[in-house]
Amino acid sequence: MFIPNSTYRVQLNDKFTLRDLEVILPYLHRLGIDAVYASPLTTASKGSQHGYDVTNPLVLSPEIGTEEDWQRLATSLRSFGMRWIQDIVPNHMAYSTSNPWMYEVLQRGRDSVFFGWFDIDNDPPAKPLGERLMMPILGSPLDECLQKRELSLQATPQGFAIRYFDTELPVNPDLADWIDKSGGPETINAQPGLLGQLLHRLPYILTHYRLADEHINYRRFFTVNSLIGLCMEKEAVFDGWHASLRHWMEQGRIDGLRVDHIDGLADPKAYLTRLRQVFGEECYIVVEKILHRDEPLRGDWPVQGTTGYEALADINQLLTDAAGSRQLLAFYREKVIDIPSYEGLVYQRKHNYLRRKMGGEWENLFNRLVALPQAGGKDPDRLKEALGVWMASFPTYRAYPDAEGVGATDSGMFSKALDRARQSEPELAAGLDLLALLGEQEQALPFLRRLMQFTGPLAAKGIEDTVFYVYNPYISHCEVGDSPALAGIPPEEFHRRMQVRRSKQPHSLNATTTHDTKRGEDARIRLNYLSAIPGEWIGAVTQWQQLNQPAPSPNDEYLIYQALLGAWPEDGRITNSFRERFATYLTKALREADTETHYTDVNEAYEGQCQAFVKAILQTGSPFLASFAPFAQSVIRRSSVYCLSQLLLKVTMPGIPDIYQGAELWETSLVDPDNRRPVDYALRISLLDELQKAEVGGHPPPKGTEKIFTLYRSLAVRNRLPKVFSEGDYLPLKTEGPLLAFIRHQDEDWVLVAVPLIRKDSPDAVSLTLPPEAPQQWTHAFTGEKLTAIENKLAWPPGQKPLILATAR
Repeated sequence: MFIPNSTYRVQLNDKFTLRDLEVILPYLHRLGIDAVYASPLTTASKGSQHGYDVTNPLVLSPEIGTEEDWQRLATSLRSFGMRWIQDIVPNHMAYSTSNPWMYEVLQRGRDSVFFGWFDIDNDPPAKPLGERLMMPILGSPLDECLQKRELSLQATPQGFAIRYFDTELPVNPDLADWIDKSGGPETINAQPGLLGQLLHRLPYILTHYRLADEHINYRRFFTVNSLIGLCMEKEAVFDGWHASLRHWMEQGRIDGLRVDHIDGLADPKAYLTRLRQVFGEECYIVVEKILHRDEPLRGDWPVQGTTGYEALADINQLLTDAAGSRQLLAFYREKVIDIPSYEGLVYQRKHNYLRRKMGGEWENLFNRLVALPQAGGKDPDRLKEALGVWMASFPTYRAYPDAEGVGATDSGMFSKALDRARQSEPELAAGLDLLALLGEQEQALPFLRRLMQFTGPLAAKGIEDTVFYVYNPYISHCEVGDSPALAGIPPEEFHRRMQVRRSKQPHSLNATTTHDTKRGEDARIRLNYLSAIPGEWIGAVTQWQQLNQPAPSPNDEYLIYQALLGAWPEDGRITNSFRERFATYLTKALREADTETHYTDVNEAYEGQCQAFVKAILQTGSPFLASFAPFAQSVIRRSSVYCLSQLLLKVTMPGIPDIYQGAELWETSLVDPDNRRPVDYALRISLLDELQKAEVGGHPPPKGTEKIFTLYRSLAVRNRLPKVFSEGDYLPLKTEGPLLAFIRHQDEDWVLVAVPLIRKDSPDAVSLTLPPEAPQQWTHAFTGEKLTAIENKLAWPPGQKPLILATAR
């Protein structure tokens, strides 16, 4: 089986094409990368910058290149001994007429062969939609759009179509006679009532886009109206959707798969089992699965592991001082905002999101529930409330009941969620008691499996896209895979988790930045460093709060200061580009928080106040800049070594290091779309050239190459000793001072890793103790110096922060 030694993630789009990627392959090879890991290749919505809104899974996206470009790239990749891992999106497709399968569904309704391919939920029919497929694209109610003449009937080369601004929707060809008898398009367009009659004869129903929050009859991706779920559990859908991927695999272009949003599928285990059968045992497969702390990856899934968010969380927690973070939390609660506990806030926001944004999904699930014999005769309103509270109380993204029933692990999750629900809403005990019985009854399995397709989206939207912008004591832990419920773990806990990882998930990716992270990896470390200097930070914030008036809400003001520090340019130059990027981020953050303003109900006055605030404090010569800039530069300087700690851990701990595009240099991007900006590869190639020339000449790495140097040298060790990292032992070492150290060992090969830790009020002197069987002589991979242990102990004088990667035989 192919197991990569390292991966490099690229986002393909019209600004970075297959040809652009081919140009940088020599650079990636010299850097030490052995597998390219790419965003979806197939045709997506026009102008898509991410590729997840697939419109045709059978055709290479013309915006990223041609088949010839793709074949040439594959050949070039092989010439460097590199492999290809492909990101795939089996959960959903774009809900648009540019999707040929969906076009036919809209045109012919149930008569289309593709009608059953999409996850259309109209059994029983959703009120007030009936059995017609909902198309929530209108900016106003249908009658209003008709009166404003925003809709019209058009004759096109493909047949009749309904035009709504730039959107053309098909008309069933069987209605051509009715149109002719009614006088044709000109007559119909002149009479809104007549056009309305035609619209009511279509297989779909046009609605205001906001209606989807209350009523819906198809499964969306999260709450994105323009993405519709697929019934991937059906054999015909699976075979049809994967045809091109299978062809490319057979041609030798694809060596591995990354499965996006595995939790959206009805039966992930069945899907992955079939994927393994079709793509073979040699295919490397990982799943995008966000694991709750200590939640194991399912052992019966035939995959090599996950995309690595749990690795991000483990490193992020290790590189945080627990005592300092408690001090920051106390300041936040006392001087910024006293909000509910994190767990209480999560329940509150999930329940609120379900009610306000997923009302249609909730109603559909409830209709399935009351159709079960055991639910008959119950108070429907109370039972529906119980169902909603249970969903909001779920402790993980989802459980996995399958055709075999509800296993012990899933039963435990159900019980934990029900216990939490009873504590939150004791008056709903009767309904919750009924729900507790479902896992024991075979008739309830289809309902439970359907339910689990929505607890994940509820968690993602209620936590990652809401709570993570509201709970702000330390926003570096408001991160995908991580949680601000905990901030800081000791080395012993990290070692325990790594030994489990080495045993259970040795081939999962180790990710620290992805296209979905809330901020770049080095921005998080800067913010984690505040836990080592809580007094300095609290004093500075107190000064800024007094200085910057009038200000937004205290919570948003505190978010702004942290976000600015994380994203602050390394050179300290505040350009208009930076100001614009931050303004875009701020708008998104405020709307995601869903507190003072909202996506569907924008508070322009408040947003304007926040933007004016940031504009004023970032103005050249402002008193705030005079204070903030030197503070930021100090944090950047002092935290940089810990950024290298993070990088070295990622490369050497159990798992496979995944480098996000551009993150071989300092990565301080804000949330998407900021983290998908074009990468300056010319600069990176130049810096790699410089450090390799310095290496040949025996000189130290040039200034500004610290991170790429650390990556380059550590990948070189990993590539020279691949089995040490893929199969070798993980041996924790005893240390003194703010240091974490371990050994990777296999046969006669030994690799020693030591990294400084972010710790408050800790001694400068550090040391580590080797096990008796370990070598006493080591060669430092970064400096070439010889390290000699004295009585199995290596020590460093005060003031030094050793970052060690050393080898011995």
